[in-house]
Amino acid sequence: MSGNKYKKTKKSTSLEAMANSSNEHESLVAQKMLDKTKSEIVKKKKHSIKHSKDNALEGKEKDELFRAIRELDMKPELKYKYEVLVHLMMNAGLRVSEALQVRLEWFNETEDGIILKIPGKARDLGNLKRDWNPKTLAGKREIIFIDPAVGEKVRSYFIHNQGIGMLRQRAYKIMKMLGKIINKPNLHPHALRSTYANTLVYGGVNATTLMYCLGWSDLNVALNYIKANNMAARKDLLEKMRGQ
Repeated sequence: MSGNKYKKTKKSTSLEAMANSSNEHESLVAQKMLDKTKSEIVKKKKHSIKHSKDNALEGKEKDELFRAIRELDMKPELKYKYEVLVHLMMNAGLRVSEALQVRLEWFNETEDGIILKIPGKARDLGNLKRDWNPKTLAGKREIIFIDPAVGEKVRSYFIHNQGIGMLRQRAYKIMKMLGKIINKPNLHPHALRSTYANTLVYGGVNATTLMYCLGWSDLNVALNYIKANNMAARKDLLEKMRGQ
């Protein structure tokens, strides 16, 4: 159990004891504090919904997202940057922290298409005095862009730019801004990764491939995506049963 979780549990237990106290004033004060603590826990659980795979974008919403970027009232080079950021998360499955570290030397052109190689260690573009590492050991991986044209467009950006050049907070704000435009106010960078995961599941990839491409260390995460994906199940059923 983590320290914060232990503290919250201990605090809640103490408040419950006070609420059951024979001292009427102490009991009322403790009950109010207990209700507030439980309310905060519930809010935190609701807040985590934006990280859920259920918040992933479907085909029409993906088109709307890029349309929203194109229609922004700003310089073309800035819109290009936003498009590349979205592509890295939604069409390559990168975490936002990984997307903000991408640089030209991570790309490789092969017979199969553009490969993006995420190393286990690199100089941090946000602070060149320190090193950057992926979130997990499994984060070290090679990703091929399913759409070669998208891979080439993303790689072309880095030919002329050292990196995305923004902080995570800025990336979050951009996603929220775009989310409001497409009527997805809770849009979060993780939803784009979930969109990529769903795309792979819809395509029929197995759990280990999904795990590798997303940089997950826990196979259960991949199995959960596959097991709970009703769209993939429907597609698989129709293709197999109608093909008989």
